[in-house]
Amino acid sequence: MPLFTRPAPAPTPETWTPEGTVVAQRYRALEGATVLVYTADTDRGTPRCVTACLGCTHRADRNAAGNVMTEAEAASDANVHAAACRAVSRGVPTRPDDTDAAKLIRIRLWARRYGARPHPVRLSDFNGLRVDLQRPTSWIKDVLSDIAQADRGFLAAAPADSGQGVRFTVQPFTRP
Repeated sequence: MPLFTRPAPAPTPETWTPEGTVVAQRYRALEGATVLVYTADTDRGTPRCVTACLGCTHRADRNAAGNVMTEAEAASDANVHAAACRAVSRGVPTRPDDTDAAKLIRIRLWARRYGARPHPVRLSDFNGLRVDLQRPTSWIKDVLSDIAQADRGFLAAAPADSGQGVRFTVQPFTRP
């Protein structure tokens, strides 16, 4: 064992970035918890931003009108939350194993079955889960493909209209 080796430093909430995201801003809550403003879809013209508190369960990916948030809207939400949140920092969330992370995706998809028509799946539907998932976009696409192959009555996969990639659609419950 070398004489002056040090273990790798543990990530701190103040500098931590969840895998698969780009953190745009960080806010400090009243008792020290960190509130993140982040996006996962950097290839779009206007990024869809999300806020997540690392001290409590606050997650927001939609504004008051139900639309996806811009960075300015997410920053405002994070600032309002940080000004009222009394949670202490819980540190960096533990990364779930692949099985638990896949369950989070399946639960999010399952909520989309309660309609009369098929629901298109977008990768931005999972932006609010990125702090909990801690996985890159490619991993999410692989899980979606696995679910579509295993249960076609739940999630259908078809070639995208552009000819590149795959389009996923959650199938509604069958009604008698």
